[in-house]
Amino acid sequence: MKGSKTLKELHALANTVRRVYNLMRYTTDQLHAGSGITAPKRTLLMDLERYGPQTVPALAESRRISRQIIQTQVNELKAAGYLESRPNPEHKRSKRIALTAAGREQVDRMLATENAFLETLDWLPEDAALAECREVLESICEGLIGDPTELENRGSSSAKQEEAGR
Repeated sequence: MKGSKTLKELHALANTVRRVYNLMRYTTDQLHAGSGITAPKRTLLMDLERYGPQTVPALAESRRISRQIIQTQVNELKAAGYLESRPNPEHKRSKRIALTAAGREQVDRMLATENAFLETLDWLPEDAALAECREVLESICEGLIGDPTELENRGSSSAKQEEAGR
């Protein structure tokens, strides 16, 4: 078991990550307000740019959210001309979702807008500090991802233990 100081620091880090996420989400929503691209849609476009075409279930699983939420975002981004469905050689019915040329152009525009904004800030940390922070956060993600059913089982057994103690 980890020491209470380590656990306290991990909780503090989680709260800071939430604050940063909320601030970044608000900022990107403001920066892209005229484009109709919300922070969740931006993340979807950026992930498809970084990792290539994926199925809706894979996109949902990587975010630990419902397939229906991703499908709604995909449908809206398809209607805007930013995404398209492509055949999936691994599955007949589950198509791969990919950026269109317009989608790639939109990603480039978003990054240019965000970079222009970031250039106006005086607080940007050094590259090495950002890389170290990213590595720590990725390590935490890897530790938390594990087997989703294992997490569900741990949660339900904790709830059962609490109920049994009443």
